Amino acid sequence: MSLLRCMLGVALVWGVSVGSVFADLGPPSRKLPNATFRVLPNGTNPKATVSLLPMAKLLGKPIAVIYWKLNDTASETELKAFQALAKLPNYKGKIQFFTAVKASTTRDEAAAIKRARQLKLTVPLILDRSQLAPYIEAWFAFPRYGLIDKTGKVKVWNCRQLSETVGPGMTFMNSLQAMSEGKKIPTMRGITKPNNTYELAGKKAPDVGLNDTNDKATTVSKYIKNKPLIIAFWSVTCPHCRQVIPAVAKYWQQRKGNLDMVSITRAPSESLRKMIRDLYKTAKVTWPVAYAPENATLSFYNIVKVPTVLIVDKKGVIRYVWIQPDAKWIGAAIEAALLKYNLF
Repeated sequence: MSLLRCMLGVALVWGVSVGSVFADLGPPSRKLPNATFRVLPNGTNPKATVSLLPMAKLLGKPIAVIYWKLNDTASETELKAFQALAKLPNYKGKIQFFTAVKASTTRDEAAAIKRARQLKLTVPLILDRSQLAPYIEAWFAFPRYGLIDKTGKVKVWNCRQLSETVGPGMTFMNSLQAMSEGKKIPTMRGITKPNNTYELAGKKAPDVGLNDTNDKATTVSKYIKNKPLIIAFWSVTCPHCRQVIPAVAKYWQQRKGNLDMVSITRAPSESLRKMIRDLYKTAKVTWPVAYAPENATLSFYNIVKVPTVLIVDKKGVIRYVWIQPDAKWIGAAIEAALLKYNLF
């Protein structure tokens, strides 16, 4: 079987159509509900009243939104930057800008309108009743930015700064600019920290020290041979990891002939290592494990959340990163990245 036919077969097994394989590098997009939002047009006109805006009327142009909290310094600082951004001429007619606050009750709504007028808010304000918050993960920490494409699909969420890296080589601002130019962007989740593993894409994988399962010293570079390498950072006590790592290993076993894998975890005690062996039995699939001898080891890779999965090419360069991927799509996403970057 030719390499192309082999790749086609695996792509179909993982549910990735050849026509979309290059775009499907991340989670599937969630679509906003067909809701009707309560919107205050602006806070500069004291006579402005709340109007109803159906989601259907927003389709056709991308949407940029900041979800903020009343009288919260961080939120209102970002709000000023967002308002300035909305006034830039290169976005006029191309991007719809909205702000949003939680307004579950009439009292909440009145307080939000009062504060919008005090701040002289120029961008329309969505008085949200949990129609928007779940989709951009605006629950307990603020501000949160979101980007929604012209069809209503959420492309970026859980992002707290305009300069935040939300995907390999992509900040929120990069994503916004691309959407204003009519370009498609992958679905990306922010991490809410300025420094994270996404920023290592395109750079040499740090050659940190590890221990193998026999407690012998080794390094990351010893796992980089003549094949692309999956590096998966995880914790055996993390329920999400216990779903994702077996899914990654299942994909790797189908590709063992032309793809390597190493999973890196902190497991300083025998009880934790026993949990890994037990997980092997439960998952019915095994994978190579290396142990990070110190917590500092993970800092070289800017690990902020686990699981974090990376693709490293034959030269040791990190080509793609997923932070907290889902077990349902990580196999297809790895396949898509390997094809996109021609790593086979």
